[in-house]
This record gives sequence, structure tokens and C-alpha cells, in this order.
Amino acid sequence: MQRFVSTLFGLFCLSILASGQVAHEGLLDTSMWMIDIDEVVVTAQVAPVSSRRAVHRVRRLDRLDIESRGAVTLDQLLRQELNVRIGQDPVLGSGLSMNGVSGQNVQIMIDGVPIIGRVGDDIDLGQVNLYQIERVEIIEGPMSVQYGTNALGGVVNLITRKSQLKRFEASAEGQYQGIGWTTANASLGFRPVERLLLQVQGGGTAFGGLNPVEGDAATPERTYLWNPKNQHFGGAAARVRIGKEGMVRYSINAFHEEVRNPGILRRPQFRPYAFDDAYRTSRLDHSVRQEGTLGNNLFLQTTAAWNDFRRIKNTNRLDLESGEQTEVPGMQDTARFTSLLLRPIVASRYITGPFQWQAGLDLRSETGHGARIRDPKSARERYSTQGDYALFGSLSYAAADKLLVQLGARMAHNTRYRAPLTPSIHLKYDAGDALTIRASWAKGFRAPALKELFFYFVDANHFILGNDRLRAETSANAQLALDWKSTGNSKGLTSASAQFFYNDITNKIALFQFEMEGDEMVPVTNGGSLQYAYFNQARFRNVGATLRLGYTIGQFQAELGYAPILLYNPLSESDRSVQQWSAMHETSGVLTFLPDWQQLRLTLFLRHNDQLISYYETIDELTRELIAGELRQDGFTIADLTVAKPINDGRITITGGVQNLLNVTNIAVAGQATGTHAAGDSQPVAAGRTFFLRMNLNLGWN
Repeated sequence: MQRFVSTLFGLFCLSILASGQVAHEGLLDTSMWMIDIDEVVVTAQVAPVSSRRAVHRVRRLDRLDIESRGAVTLDQLLRQELNVRIGQDPVLGSGLSMNGVSGQNVQIMIDGVPIIGRVGDDIDLGQVNLYQIERVEIIEGPMSVQYGTNALGGVVNLITRKSQLKRFEASAEGQYQGIGWTTANASLGFRPVERLLLQVQGGGTAFGGLNPVEGDAATPERTYLWNPKNQHFGGAAARVRIGKEGMVRYSINAFHEEVRNPGILRRPQFRPYAFDDAYRTSRLDHSVRQEGTLGNNLFLQTTAAWNDFRRIKNTNRLDLESGEQTEVPGMQDTARFTSLLLRPIVASRYITGPFQWQAGLDLRSETGHGARIRDPKSARERYSTQGDYALFGSLSYAAADKLLVQLGARMAHNTRYRAPLTPSIHLKYDAGDALTIRASWAKGFRAPALKELFFYFVDANHFILGNDRLRAETSANAQLALDWKSTGNSKGLTSASAQFFYNDITNKIALFQFEMEGDEMVPVTNGGSLQYAYFNQARFRNVGATLRLGYTIGQFQAELGYAPILLYNPLSESDRSVQQWSAMHETSGVLTFLPDWQQLRLTLFLRHNDQLISYYETIDELTRELIAGELRQDGFTIADLTVAKPINDGRITITGGVQNLLNVTNIAVAGQATGTHAAGDSQPVAAGRTFFLRMNLNLGWN
């Protein structure tokens, strides 16, 4: 804590010295397609466009949202978002579900490039640092036409900062949380000539671990609910502007994380020892992006990327008397996944008339190799590969500047699965200056990932096997959305929106307990097995809505949200005691106070997840008959309070507050069958109440 405060004081002094620099506006980096920066979106668009003009409904979170929430990583940012649920695993990290659809169906991207490395069902959102992220754009519902497999449930696209106004710009930030989480990041941008921009960045986080529940008093340092971990990242980028609207940008980014999982104390009375696990994750990402005009009427955008993901697990036997560590034979493992992406798109831009179009190629190849990858069809041992090569396009028709109709389709060749034609239709109608109506229907497709097919993940806490007999997922989705926003500065109701959706997924892939029958894995329903594998569900359906209201009352701004979702229970078809639909409810609220004095910004965040009830097949312990079991997950509320204060004309912003005001840690999860079988457990939600202090410093000079 002392080092952190010293760092903040040093940054403050540096800002005071830099405040004397004279700002010159000679070199303005007016980034391509410059429009109102508060409204611009790029996800699923060929070129940046106003969110009101976009045919897709895009939810946008900018730097103000990131900093006011004290968010360092993506999971911390999204935990207050309506219709997004964050799940936690001590080793696998944080995952999400969106609109009730699990995370393997949601594509997580940085500048349109998918993040690879799903160890469980999800990308670990705690590994996605937000330091150089300008904004986050979220689209709910199938985006398979534009982004292919894994975008069946929606996309989350992180947009990095790519421009600057002055010749030199530097920034730094530091954050400390009372649970022992420390973050420090810095970046530098330099334009040696007007058309060339060079950027570098780096930083890291340190967390000493935490167990809010009382553990072993003799060895508290070996008892963690939230495991200790360290993260480090660094990157660089070079952007060259070509012509009036063109550019080429290359970026390289590296990330490393180590999660330590100390084992239980063994033989405490005589030469005690323990088996300690360490999980090391490394990412190396290269990407090249080109944008520009092709002739007088066409726009060309090309993205190429190579991503490398490695996960190393080491298990050592620690002698607590001597401190000596020795590797445990057979418990060391390295898994590596690489991905290649080439995505050229050409589209009309300046062609006059009601019709506009775009067409593109989406060429992807993924490989995996390691001791736990077992592909029986691969010519190379411990190696597997899968390719997905697609042609996609869309045709838009605008009628009288009010109605926009967009038809889209994707044809793909997957090297392991037969991919169907994936169509979509989107409608947008501007019913006046304030009201926009959107409707869509889309099909989705997801081929099983290599991890789900062939990866074997086994340690002291997990036993998860791939299944090479999985079938591909297909889906249908329908949405209707109404968005109203006040066009003036009047007080009272300033915005209102309503979204209704329906998801129908066939052959949805999920984890089930299993037993072996000969050489075949068979899912079981009695709960007696602790081994899990991936299997296809017969069907997954849900229906829901999202309602939001925005108010301005004096110096107060309020945003209220409510999201009811109904989940279909397939067991209701065979057991009348099971209700056909289970309901889950979410509510959220954001209250902001902007007093006239000191430019303070006070924000209260509230998010409540109601109780969730689901059903599963099990066996009555007395009668041995197949019955329906009921799983109940308690509801909980997360509340955060933050205060932000800009200093020195905004060069410094200090943000502090309390996260998790209600001190939520674990929630009860109980399985209660309709017979005599019962079980209970809990799962972690948050690390408990904690304060945080954050400082952002931004400097620029010519």
C-alpha cells in the first residue's frame, strides 16, 4: 500500500510539471470516419457509423463507464450489466452468459479478432485487461453471418485506442483494492511524422489471494477461495495513414498470468508436505488491419491475425520443513492452441441509390497440440486441427430514409462438420426523430471447438473430457427492439427501450456427468459420478425481455433496468411434476449525482439476480426410479458506490469507492429431488466488501 501511494504521488507531481506545456493543435489526428465519438460503433459494421443508424442494436460502454466502475478487467466491467451473468471458478477464472445463453456461444473479440484459449466453457474474462480499451460494444443474439462459429449467442467486441491529437501522449494508471489487488499500467504514443503513429504499453496486476471463509488456522496461507495470481502484459502498435481515409495498422500484444493453487497440508505431525499446483497462461497476438477506398465507390477492409495461447500446469511436491520442491511425475502438462485469421471485406460506400452491399471472406484455421489432446483421426500424435472457410455478404435497401432492410447469408466449409447456409434478416424503422424500431430473425451455427472434442482437463478439482462424437449446434433467434431517446435537453424521462428475444438451439453442447459402457462415454443422471464430459442436449430454448428507463431529475441521472427470462425445461415433456418454464429475473439501477461544486461525480450501481431454479434427471435413492431433481441457486445483490474527481483540467482523474457494499461472498446452491435425495453446496460470487482507489494520468504535448 505504501508503494502504491508513493506511485500515485509521483504521477501527481509529474502531471503538475507537464501542465505547463503549451498545447499546439498543429497535428490533429482526426481518425478515419470521424463522427460524434459518443455515438460511433464499429462492431458488425464495415465503417464506423452512428449507433442510431446501425441496423444492429449495439450496447456501448466507454472509458467513463470503465473508470467509474473501477474496472480493471472485463469481468469487473460486465458484472453490473443487465442480461450478462458472470460465473467464477478458482482455477479457470471468470466466464459469462448472455440472455441466458452460455459463454461458449458468445464471441469475445479485440478489434474484431476473436480471443482464443477456452479452457472451460469460456474465455477467462479476468485475463482481458481494459487499460488501452477505448470502448466495449455488445450485440445480443446470433451474429454467425458476420463472425461465424462461436457467435451464435452474441458478440462482445473491445475497441482499442488507435489515435491521438498531439505529437506525444503519455498515460498511466494505478489502482489498489482493499482485498490486496494492485494494478499499475503505462503507455506512450509518438508521431514522428504526421501520418505515422507509434504506441507502446505495458503493465500488470498482483493479487495475494483471499479466503473470506474461515479455513485451516494452522496453515492459513494454504487455504484460498480466491487463488493468488500475477499478471503482466505489454504491447506495441504502428499505424500509417494512407491517402485521405486509408490506414494500415500492425499490433503485437503479449500476456502472461500465473495462478497458484497451494495444496492441503499432508502428514502435519511428521515431515509435512503438500502438492502445489501452478497454472501459467501465455498469449501472443499479432494482427494487421487495413482500411481504405477501392476506386471511387468501394470501401475495402482487411484483417489478418495470428494468435498463440499456451497453458502450462505444474505440480510440485513441497517439503514444508526444508522448503525443497520436486516435480511430480505425470502431473506436468502443456497445451497450446494457435489460430490464423484472414478476413477481407469489400462494400459499397459512395454509390447513390437505395441499395448498399458488402461481401467478404472469413478464413480461419485453429490447431491444438499437447499431451492432453487426443484426436484419433489426426496423423500426428497429440495434435489436432480444424478449419472454417466462409463467404458471407449482405444487401441493404433503404426506403424513404425511414425503413432499412438488410438481408445476409453465410456459406461455410468446415473441415470437420457440414456447415449449413446461415441466413439473417434485419429491419430498422425510424418512427420519428426519437423512436427507432428494430426487428431481426437469424440462424446460427457453431461447430464444436477442439477443446470440446479432444482436450482432457484433469486435476485435483476438475475431471473434464472432450467428446469426439459431438454434433454441431444450430439455432434460430428472433428479436424485437424499441428505442426512444429524447431529442432535447428536457428533464424527466430522457430514454426508454424495450427488447424481446427468443432463442432456440438444437444440439446445444454442455457438460454432463458420465460413466463408461465399454469404450463409449454415456451421460448419467444419478449424480454419482464426479467425471464430466461434453454431450449434446436435445434442445435449449428461452424467451425473455429487457426493459430500460433513463431519467434526469435536477443534478441526478438515473438508469433503471429489468430483465425477465424464461428457460424451457425439457424434462417437463416426460414428467408432469416439472414446470415447463423456469423464470429468472434481473434488475439493475445506476444513480449518478453531479453536484455543481468540485466537478465531482458520485455513482451508485445496483444489480440483483433473482433465485434461479432448474431441473435435471436423477435417481431416487430408495426406489431407484428415475425422477426429476430440482436445482436452486439463491439470488444475490451486488452494490458499488464510486466517487470521481478530475484535477488539473482533466489531466488527472482520481476515483475511489466501495465495491460489493452488501459483502456478498458465496451463494447457496441446493439440489432437492422430488423424492428423498437431497444435496447442498455453495459457489463463490465475489471476494467480499472492499474499497478501491484509482488514479489516471493523461499527458500530451507537441
